[in-house]
Amino acid sequence: MVYPFLGYSKEELVFEPDPSEVAEIIELSLCDFLDENNIVSRQMATSYSESINVPAFKINEHYVWGATAMMLSELKQALIKVL
Repeated sequence: MVYPFLGYSKEELVFEPDPSEVAEIIELSLCDFLDENNIVSRQMATSYSESINVPAFKINEHYVWGATAMMLSELKQALIKVL
């Protein structure tokens, strides 16, 4: 089970991820997060297909896809409604 959390801080936060659960933390500005140009399709190998086209967020040199991309997409739509 995955439980996403969203928070706001006026001070810089220092994260200490568990290396057995988190490969990397990717930080980006809200403006970059909301930029539609960061939504891409990418050919990926998955557990159910050798090559499948998946929607993803391109953040710098990273591609975020799957369940994480779905959660980010839902967050993005909620933010767009209130901004």
